[in-house]
Amino acid sequence: MIKKKELIGSVGKRFSGHRHKLKTNTKEAAKLASTDGFKPRAGTHFNDIDELLTITMEECGELIQACSKAIRCESYHDNAALIEEIGDVACMLELLHGYDLVSHQQISDRIDQKKKKLKRWSNLL
Repeated sequence: MIKKKELIGSVGKRFSGHRHKLKTNTKEAAKLASTDGFKPRAGTHFNDIDELLTITMEECGELIQACSKAIRCESYHDNAALIEEIGDVACMLELLHGYDLVSHQQISDRIDQKKKKLKRWSNLL
């Protein structure tokens, strides 16, 4: 059986070298920030980024489930569950921008690239 302490240690080792280490100690965060150029916003901890990304993954998973159920039930328009999950994912995308993980320009550029692919490979556009 893996002990919690061992698991945390292995995760920490896996993430070594990354600027978003699983640290909550502000002294350690300041030391790390000074070595790799990353400056956390006031009041944030390095594991806030992990929480943000984890919740984003969960919300994306819930959107996948809502899309699947909409297809199964042929409930495409005015689908409250689908609307809720799209809103939740949109909220998380805004938070990703708020934490400076992505810019609106980067998202816009990626949207343009995706639309080009869709024009070529689908009938949606």
